[in-house]
Amino acid sequence: MDEKKSVEEYAAELKDIVMLETSLCRQEKIAKAYADYTYIPKEPPQYRNRASLGMISLSVTWVLFDLFAFFMGNAKVAAGASVFTVALILFFIVLQLRGMKANRKLMAEYEEYCHAYELVKLLEEPKQRTRRVLARLYEKSAVYERYRNLNAVCAICDYLGSGRASEICGPQSVYRLYDKELQRGRVPDKAREIEEGICSVEQIPGFCKETEHLLDEIEKRNNEHDYMKSKE
Repeated sequence: MDEKKSVEEYAAELKDIVMLETSLCRQEKIAKAYADYTYIPKEPPQYRNRASLGMISLSVTWVLFDLFAFFMGNAKVAAGASVFTVALILFFIVLQLRGMKANRKLMAEYEEYCHAYELVKLLEEPKQRTRRVLARLYEKSAVYERYRNLNAVCAICDYLGSGRASEICGPQSVYRLYDKELQRGRVPDKAREIEEGICSVEQIPGFCKETEHLLDEIEKRNNEHDYMKSKE
């Protein structure tokens, strides 16, 4: 911990960390909500209506039997065979239509899943980048390892901003205050307070753009700050 760092400077650094921790928590909540779309899609097997093929074979058999009965001069048998053949053909048509309808539904569900899968994949890059930037900010601010989580940095940032703590190190440090509040169960669970804000996978691209924009701003601000510090 850099003891020369002012409380104001430290609090400003923590604000960026809080924003990224909040963003990362929201990203993880969204990813969890759409976890069913993270498996690699498998194309359904080629449609084959075996029942219909069987009915075609049976219908052809009865047509041949009908023709045989007709040429043999047995009109009643021929008529009965004809009626039965027509019924078989109609039954075949019904089976065929039902099979085609079921296949169309299956393919529509597959295409919908593939679309959602591609959108959910967009979350991976912002999440990895957020973790990388967070790691750099934590190292830069020298936040102790055990306090590198959403609840801790939110509480510590609040204590510094509200004046409840006025020291980074020492007997009255912000970390000692946090430990006391944690033991008393007074540290809010920020993860429970964060709402996903996305009720459709179609919103994921927009959310990813917002996340990238936030990361760009934070990185730009920190790079400018580092540059100014190096010039001093």
